[in-house]
Amino acid sequence: MMAYIDLRDFISRLENENELVRVTARVSADMEITEIADRAVKQGGPALLFESVDGSSVPVLINHYGSTKRMSMALGVESLDEIGSRIESLMNMEAPGGFLEKLMMLPKLAKLASSFPKTVKTAPCQEIVREGSDASLEFLPIL
Repeated sequence: MMAYIDLRDFISRLENENELVRVTARVSADMEITEIADRAVKQGGPALLFESVDGSSVPVLINHYGSTKRMSMALGVESLDEIGSRIESLMNMEAPGGFLEKLMMLPKLAKLASSFPKTVKTAPCQEIVREGSDASLEFLPIL
């Protein structure tokens, strides 16, 4: 399963696969972005990255999981059926009987163990810390 370092990494992959359009024109978070996205979704369009949103320094990524292809890319599989097969094999797993069967289960268990989130001490999401009266979500573009 392909893991992305962060959202920027996934955005780069979308761009490389021609699954992303960067919208550089200034747009409003008040109904304009959602209207544009709605039209794009109905036409089977790409993910949209609005880089210039009125009243906010935060860009808006929308429709990035809006197709089977993009959802598969996000999950690091060729087909969404792969995820279903993996889940089914885990649900139908039987307790191993002997030592050899236990050894044969190790690769499956290693895959399962690697799928859990990892706790880290620092991350890019911690680069900007707002405290006191500056601690507010009002800087985010609310659609």
